Amino acid sequence: MTSNFTSQDIEIHIRKYRSLLKSSGSLHIDQLIDSHLEMKSILHLKGDQDEVDIASFIYCLLRLPSCTSSVGEIILGQSYSVFKNAGFAAIINWKEVSAPGRRRKMFYDAKKRLAVYIASVTDVDDIITLLTAFQIEWNKLHKKLANVKEPEKFVEKIISPEDLGRIKNIWGKDYYNFLQAIKNRRVSFTIKLLSGSYVEYAKSTSYWWKNITRNLHHLNIPKRPIYFVSSNTHSITNLLTRFATYEENELITYLYSLENPELIRFWEEIQSGDFLGSRENFLYYIAKKYAHTHPEILQKKESLERNLGIHTIPASRFLDIDTQVIELSRLSKDKTLGQKIGSSLSFLIRSKAIILNIDYPLGWAAYQILTTIGQNVDTVKGVYIMGKAATLNGQIGDILLPNTIYDHHTKNTYAFSNAFSAKDFTTIFKTGNVLDHQKSISTKGTFLENAEMVKNWFDAGYTIIEMEGGPYLNAVYEFVHYDRYEENQFVSLTNPPFELGIAHYASDTPYSKAKNLGVRNLSYEGVEPTYAISLAILKKIIQREKSS
Repeated sequence: MTSNFTSQDIEIHIRKYRSLLKSSGSLHIDQLIDSHLEMKSILHLKGDQDEVDIASFIYCLLRLPSCTSSVGEIILGQSYSVFKNAGFAAIINWKEVSAPGRRRKMFYDAKKRLAVYIASVTDVDDIITLLTAFQIEWNKLHKKLANVKEPEKFVEKIISPEDLGRIKNIWGKDYYNFLQAIKNRRVSFTIKLLSGSYVEYAKSTSYWWKNITRNLHHLNIPKRPIYFVSSNTHSITNLLTRFATYEENELITYLYSLENPELIRFWEEIQSGDFLGSRENFLYYIAKKYAHTHPEILQKKESLERNLGIHTIPASRFLDIDTQVIELSRLSKDKTLGQKIGSSLSFLIRSKAIILNIDYPLGWAAYQILTTIGQNVDTVKGVYIMGKAATLNGQIGDILLPNTIYDHHTKNTYAFSNAFSAKDFTTIFKTGNVLDHQKSISTKGTFLENAEMVKNWFDAGYTIIEMEGGPYLNAVYEFVHYDRYEENQFVSLTNPPFELGIAHYASDTPYSKAKNLGVRNLSYEGVEPTYAISLAILKKIIQREKSS
């Protein structure tokens, strides 16, 4: 079933909750339910049905902290000073909580309040749509369980074993307590925005940057040539340290102790050659799981990082974005990386450049971060973006390379020369396809599109849906032109003052409900493209240094 709700109607829905927050400082999710349901979001197709939309509910459970089941009021602010000035200085003593599928600083007062740090207006959109869908589906389940004596047996009748297994995995040992909470309580959230001004977002980003330069003042980052990378905080450093390869025996023993038949099958097929995945990449994946119960492996990894000139700055009290600074000159003796790149790295001993790698931000925060860096450093030599995206013409685990991006925030269409092409992955990626010359849509939020909109995009030749490409290119525009980014324009960025590369790995296929991230977690499928893109980024940076 499609929706008559157009993109203009969705814009009205967005303006509705933004204006309510701006005018009164707070809103009740109940005020948004009708227009949310009318959207027929592609992530909430059964929202207006009596049947519980389990896919949507699981999507929300993965991106909201477990304490959401007890919360009544959610307070949004950009920094501790914003919370403190509004009378919430006590959040410094609240319990920090997290969600498995969304990186965000959140603090719970152990009663009814949740404080959430927001990096940009995208966080507001994301939190509100997640809470709206969560409230709708929680209350549906509440209605079904309210008069049931044995809720655990009842849910087994209305939820498939596969989906119920996912819910149990998310809630863990508290599964039965959560069922009782659903049975006993109907939720109704209130959102309070302490400050929605652009100035506060800019301050938060500025404080984040000052925290980095202050912690690494000896490197004099603003005066060094910069290669900016937006990716994650593990794949590039793993490729440089190769820490997991030194622990292979212990990691494989641990793998078999998990008794996970799918992972064991992956490993044995890698061993036999039946699966073309990388042995080393698989070890990194297992090491991440191993570290949860054996943190000593992380200490070994951190020691290797220090020896290679890799500095990690954890997220501050402003933006929940970890940062790594990598001194290229310290990589000059890395023979293993040299073998992967195909040449000696001895020339790097003369390099003054650094790699500034950040945990990729959500949506509009990408614009704020890249403009802040551009305003505070002398030279940017490269900008490389890696992230997850939905694909309309590929498969999960494919690599997607756009050269056209439409940004929903500014309504700009950007054409650019992508530094990455399919040939960059010929020898380093064998488990999927590389789709280049693609057209991408940068949306405002995951819930803010419906099937009709997605079909129209596909008909217009757009095959990638993501959230950061457009905001990043709005920032790139300001490196090229004399003015701030424009709106409703076709913009050519074919000759920026630095190398520009954007690569996504396909994490979702909206046309296939069975593959929607609301139903499943991206698991090993993302590992191979992630490491292939990370290696391609390192190659680009080193080649550029060699030719400079």
